[in-house]
Amino acid sequence: MRKWVLSILALALLAGATHAAQPGNVAEKLRMWQKGVWISSGGTYTIWTDTHYFVVQGIVMQDSANVYCGASQIEYTDKGIARSQVVRVRKTPGQALFAKTDDIFDSTGHERPLVIDKSKFKPGTCAYDKGILYDSIDSVGTDFILMSTCGGDKIRLSSNGTSVYLPAGGGEAPSVRIEGL
Repeated sequence: MRKWVLSILALALLAGATHAAQPGNVAEKLRMWQKGVWISSGGTYTIWTDTHYFVVQGIVMQDSANVYCGASQIEYTDKGIARSQVVRVRKTPGQALFAKTDDIFDSTGHERPLVIDKSKFKPGTCAYDKGILYDSIDSVGTDFILMSTCGGDKIRLSSNGTSVYLPAGGGEAPSVRIEGL
């Protein structure tokens, strides 16, 4: 009997130490599965942290280049991910360089927190309001989360460090997490 009790206690301690997301805690699953350094087809590199999202993309074709860099504040919720882009630099063929930055710091130099409206999350849709993009949860499985983003596109995030962007028009763009944070 004593060995049985010790075994149960050891398993309970081990389970607690793994920091696994609980089945009902979608925000924690999103955070754990999304955080890290990702590489996507086409030369896109993305870094997701607890509170920020950074992306760098460079595509060179013939005599033209498409370069994009962005930084966003983010918030993971049980209803989806909210993103507010605060830095955006884009250069596309035949277009002038576009650059946009938002001042997100208060007078003391501290970053102001992202303030979101959770009512904007609605399954099967994405919303854009006051500079914030709301990618909504469509469904959650034991090893995946399916979200809607703008234009009818979907994102399938998996627990194994893979993600697939599913454009509404068909096809898919896979991504792989190459390093966790």
